[in-house]
Amino acid sequence: MSRSVCLLLALLAIAPSVLAADAIVVSQHNRKFWPATMDLPKGGVIRIVNDDRVTHHVYVDASGMSYDSGEMPVGTSLTLEFDHEGVFPVRCAIHPTMHLDVTVH
Repeated sequence: MSRSVCLLLALLAIAPSVLAADAIVVSQHNRKFWPATMDLPKGGVIRIVNDDRVTHHVYVDASGMSYDSGEMPVGTSLTLEFDHEGVFPVRCAIHPTMHLDVTVH
């Protein structure tokens, strides 16, 4: 394998961790999202971490974005990229009082 191909493969392997480092962390704790609101630029990334004592379930159902995490056990996380402008309600299907509202400009 050529040196340039090896370099390209190495860069592709580290790219997700570089992107994740730029993500804004949102906590799921005490059955709440924290912070509960945020503004992001188009292409902004958030990482939602379940640091609660119970299982959660993240979903988004809005114009321009649909996402369903399925069950999120304690200690797990997920990354969401918002590549469309708009307002995106992020909710927990298990705990309907959990609300995160993301506005993308």
